Amino acid sequence: MLSNPAAAAIMQDAREAQAASERLLAAGDWRDAAEKGWLAARNATAAAVLEVTGVNNSNSTGIGAGFRRLARERGGEWARLHDDYGRIIRYQHGQAFYDSIYSEEVGVWLRGAADYIR
Repeated sequence: MLSNPAAAAIMQDAREAQAASERLLAAGDWRDAAEKGWLAARNATAAAVLEVTGVNNSNSTGIGAGFRRLARERGGEWARLHDDYGRIIRYQHGQAFYDSIYSEEVGVWLRGAADYIR
């Protein structure tokens, strides 16, 4: 449970984007499912960074910088999550959405993103 109301609202948006991603994948729209999955992970990351640091980054560059700092300073689970986030960006946002490269792994990636958000 997040104590910062703004972080909680961003996390709720992440959960809604993840649910939309699952619906899109079930409907066979793997490309948009991948993009919604990335958005869900991005917003979950923004919520976590806001909750821990108090800094609300509204763009992906700021979110990534805040998350790298947390991973570097705290290590452990934060470092692992940072690595997961990098894979989500690379595969879901880059490969599946932007490059339109379908792989049966898209569903695996989206399940991984759902686990990341949890």
